[in-house]
Amino acid sequence: MDKLQPGQMLGPYRIIGQIGEGGMATVYKAYQASMDRNVAIKVLPGQLAESAEFTQRFQQEARIIAKLEHPHILPVFDYGESEGVTYLVMRYLDAGTLRERMESGRPLPLDEIDRLFTQLAEALSYAHSFGIVHRDLKPSNALIDSQGNLFLTDFGIAKLLESASPRLTQTDAIMGTPAYISPEQAQATAVDQRSDIYSLGIILYEMVTGRVPYVAETPLAVILKHVSDPLPPPSTVKPDVPEAIERVVLKALAKNPNDRYTSVSEFLSAWKQAYDDSRSTGRAPETVAVQYASAKTPAVPAHGTPDPDIRQSVSTPKAETKSRGWAGWAVGCLVAACAILGLAGTAMLIFNLGGSSNASPTATSAPTRTEAPPPTNTPMPTQTIAPVTGKTLLDDDFSDDSIWGLLDESTASIAYEGERLRMKVFEKNWLVWSTPDSDSYENVHAEVTAYNNDGEATTAFGIICYQQESTSSYYYAVVTPGGEYAIARAEEGETDVFLTNDDQWGSSDMIENNNSSYRIALECGNGTLSLYVDGVLIDSASDDYYTSGSSGLIVWSGENVSSADVSFDDFLLRSMK
Repeated sequence: MDKLQPGQMLGPYRIIGQIGEGGMATVYKAYQASMDRNVAIKVLPGQLAESAEFTQRFQQEARIIAKLEHPHILPVFDYGESEGVTYLVMRYLDAGTLRERMESGRPLPLDEIDRLFTQLAEALSYAHSFGIVHRDLKPSNALIDSQGNLFLTDFGIAKLLESASPRLTQTDAIMGTPAYISPEQAQATAVDQRSDIYSLGIILYEMVTGRVPYVAETPLAVILKHVSDPLPPPSTVKPDVPEAIERVVLKALAKNPNDRYTSVSEFLSAWKQAYDDSRSTGRAPETVAVQYASAKTPAVPAHGTPDPDIRQSVSTPKAETKSRGWAGWAVGCLVAACAILGLAGTAMLIFNLGGSSNASPTATSAPTRTEAPPPTNTPMPTQTIAPVTGKTLLDDDFSDDSIWGLLDESTASIAYEGERLRMKVFEKNWLVWSTPDSDSYENVHAEVTAYNNDGEATTAFGIICYQQESTSSYYYAVVTPGGEYAIARAEEGETDVFLTNDDQWGSSDMIENNNSSYRIALECGNGTLSLYVDGVLIDSASDDYYTSGSSGLIVWSGENVSSADVSFDDFLLRSMK
């Protein structure tokens, strides 16, 4: 049968369009009128329906799979055969995959690994309790929704196709995916839950190091490596991988199934212990990624009017601390106490920036808004930036799209566009930031060209420096096209401190209003923070609370504007003599 077309009926389902295709199945989005819902339909190879034996086996396996009810397993609603087509009907989920999350080739942050690995392992363990072995566990079979929740799919598909392998082509009959296949699958010997444990170990290896252990020019060569080649320890790929985590990975990837963990629950328990040990020793892989947090900060001035003392509080239940973020090292809180709601790597972070003068993360009420005095205009003698002759640590024109962390969410995004890094926010009082790595430096000069794409005068953008291991602690300097600026210190669990203008937003005539671009520089060294715009010193502050750390970029939307759109180009980071 040819591919299904939009509008075509497959049993009671009306096809909307194809949404995916692999070697063993094609996936369509369809509409189920009786339930008034969209569904995903996985159509198996057409030649399978020719076998009455396969049809009977398919019905048996489909019933078993449909009984799997777990918060991290994508549910199967229905199955059927129609006009030579064998299909499974599943929940339609508008989501990405773990494969897409790891496409950058960079390790994920340790806390995100824990969150995703835990969800994946719990789903797999649940299926194993029913005697179901997945047989094709891989990142593309793990969907991730916009909240960072993982859903495992395709249980039983490999087993069904394996039973029908005489009716498939030689290519289709290869069960499992070469990069994640177990040695016993590769040798066509008996398979049990320990085969899934091996595949799960490969996924963990990739999350920790940023790559799979075996690569080769052909799929067959990769399969042979699983059988015969020694496993490259994760630390040979990523030297800072904690020893406890490496031991867990090595055991899961033993060639002999008898040397692996006996169950996924045992594997998960060992991971949790290694994860806790690594956090307590403070050693975690350096990564680039994304993170979310809810913060309380002074509001960005709207229409040029700062409001440093009127702050809204945001409820941040402690139970949600690690439930939302998806990626990387990088996020902190802009101007206030920050309750981390997700963990990430060196990359970007989004905050809800409703301000609050109360540092407690449980406050829920907002005080009555009052008028605030106009911004302080701080005249200073014109002073231009001095040439920096120290060692160049990073000179990035953004032509290489693998250096900074990226994000694609309903509240914000970070992407490479036209050899620039474009950072957008779609909520009021929200912040997003990104850092290229987690290297720590002292006495640095950072500068970048910023383009305010939407012309919004209250959008704040700039540079962060001295970001600490707790990524919500750092210095930052931001400016707005309306002429406002701030140099501030963020500290995890504390209200941010504006180090200039008596803890308020300042205003400077030396910041040209509504320029198409601004060359922003921040010098952090010897206890002094200096902000420059277009080569002119705007303000300085003395503070030695932090003395070293990583650097990055930051964008913050205004308190009354639900958007911010800024592109960055020509980032330069140098050491200062």
